[in-house]
Amino acid sequence: MAFTLPLAFDLAGVFLFALTGAMVAIRKGYDVVGVFAIAGATGLGGGVLRDVLLGATPPAALREPRFLIAAGAAAAVGWAFGARIDRFRAAFTLLDALGLGAYAVVGAQQALSAGLGGLAATLLGGVTAVGGGVLRDLLSREAPLTFLPGHVYTLAALAGSGAYVGLTAAGMPAWAAAFTGIALAVGLRGLSLRLDWKTGPLS
Repeated sequence: MAFTLPLAFDLAGVFLFALTGAMVAIRKGYDVVGVFAIAGATGLGGGVLRDVLLGATPPAALREPRFLIAAGAAAAVGWAFGARIDRFRAAFTLLDALGLGAYAVVGAQQALSAGLGGLAATLLGGVTAVGGGVLRDLLSREAPLTFLPGHVYTLAALAGSGAYVGLTAAGMPAWAAAFTGIALAVGLRGLSLRLDWKTGPLS
């Protein structure tokens, strides 16, 4: 039976990613519309991109109102508390890493369920995990952090989704492969921050 991430975990990931978008919008001095728009794009963007690429319309973010509620709640929290949220940055970094790994695995799982091959599923897992952040940066007129030299992020997502694809192909139960992929993504992200592992420019 295919592994399915509990909805509560998925909603927590949407909330967290949306909150990071709200924080960026607040730092840039956007109004309430801007805060809610960027929070929504960040929290829901990766899943929407995944569903569109898979031909699943309308996207789950629009079919399941709890996703919209989670993104809206995150925007409201960001708007209400503003810069004070930065005090909890360490906790948010950990939760962001968990969300990264979870979304990477869920994206890969759904791609495999749709009949895509292993490489495509791995890439789609990465898109699911980082797509919202790319939209956040583009809407806030920044170069996407995903594409710039820095601590391991996209590579961690691809490692997690790739591990899930490879381990399920090797016969490991889907739930075990999923948790292994999530742990790998979280571990790589955490080690990159702890040991200051960074990607560098090609020139």
